[in-house]
Amino acid sequence: MSQYACSIIDNSIYNPALRMYVDLGEYRYGVTLAGAGKPLVCLHGFSESGYTWDGIVVPGYQLIRIDTIGHGDSDIPEDENAFSIPTMLRDLHTVIYAVAGESYSLMGYSMGARLALIYALEYGSEVENLILESGSVGIESDAERQARKESDDQLALAIEDNDGHWFATKWSEISIFESQSQLSPIVHDKLFQRRAHNSPYALAATLRGSGQGVMPYVGHRLQELSMPSLYISGALDTKYSTIRLLYTSDAADERSSVELGGRRIIKKKKIRDTK
Repeated sequence: MSQYACSIIDNSIYNPALRMYVDLGEYRYGVTLAGAGKPLVCLHGFSESGYTWDGIVVPGYQLIRIDTIGHGDSDIPEDENAFSIPTMLRDLHTVIYAVAGESYSLMGYSMGARLALIYALEYGSEVENLILESGSVGIESDAERQARKESDDQLALAIEDNDGHWFATKWSEISIFESQSQLSPIVHDKLFQRRAHNSPYALAATLRGSGQGVMPYVGHRLQELSMPSLYISGALDTKYSTIRLLYTSDAADERSSVELGGRRIIKKKKIRDTK
């Protein structure tokens, strides 16, 4: 068994993914399955898809890589309610139950981490382990949250007035993605193409329905998480490293752990309530 929780490999050679769809009646969710073992549900970031996880292998786990609604191979419903957080949570639970059953681990990146966090608070009895990478707990200030909503609404209108290529260029210029300029040209191009491939309508609907401006603040509810949890932020990611330090406690006597693919995952049992 590998000493690491996960490894990055050449997915096309070693980790072919099985494509499937879960039909919810009015629309379908696209899912890819990769690897073998216990279920690990993976939720990607905004404008990405389940292919974000290409090349990621967690020994002993099968990655259930869900395309959120309007992304990847999932449908693009005309009803914008499908993009709202409450509807997405219910739909994701239906999809996850159909594919993974009643018990699984959950991992999310960025937008996917926000969804995973709220999902874990709602369906915590089913989630064995929770891994959040560069995710927000929501915006605590009502005024700041409203300002973010207005900003997201403006961006949504701009996307609708342009196209996916315009969005991909605009999105890559955001300061939190500055370190991505150090990626290889091949990886950088794959990121750009995945973002540019998105439907402008779907991106706009996602911003309006489940963007940070409409996400409820849950920082005061983190103590409700009963499952072993891990928050990850990149060394060059100052924004989410600050969130990690603000909402987690590193005292040794507050830690518990769970084995995940041969490496110990540290859970911060005591999470700070900033209120």
